[in-house]
Amino acid sequence: MAADAPLSDEQKQDPVEWVKFYWEQTCKDDPYPFLAMSSILRLHEVMTSIMETELKESFKLTLTDYLMLKTLELSDTGTRLLSRVAWNLLVHATTVTIITDRLEKRGLLAREAHPRDRRAIMVTITVEGRKLVAAATKALAKLDYGLPGLSAAKARKLVEFIAPLRRDAGDQDRVHGRASDVSRDSAAT
Repeated sequence: MAADAPLSDEQKQDPVEWVKFYWEQTCKDDPYPFLAMSSILRLHEVMTSIMETELKESFKLTLTDYLMLKTLELSDTGTRLLSRVAWNLLVHATTVTIITDRLEKRGLLAREAHPRDRRAIMVTITVEGRKLVAAATKALAKLDYGLPGLSAAKARKLVEFIAPLRRDAGDQDRVHGRASDVSRDSAAT
């Protein structure tokens, strides 16, 4: 782009295009790695804001509360180790404990000690938790999970495109590759 070309009205409206315009005016290096990161972060913020508003207003849940209930609902038995839920949600175990306290008080899940490992805690979604997460999922689906206008075909392509980026960044479950953890987790997942 020429150094003296003006910023278009369309570029002024799009914060990523705005950054791209000025980057190209002032820097010689490729702006696209930064723009990709910025685009993903901005989309994440917009998407989570849409979902969090719906969850808070309609269900008195945070997004992390919902994701924890959904993780339990999707497991084979509705029960998982607290540590596995933390890994799945990409949050610290302390955060999951706080969420567990909150959801347990509402009767949406129950916790118990692991039958063979006193140090491990298991959480199980309740019938009420299943009802609430089903209703919340239906409401979020109507909002396209915060991605308005994303068709099922484009969503599939997006997931397929992002998968290798996630893997390369280290988003892999290494626990299931270790025999000692597999047998321990299989009783709780």
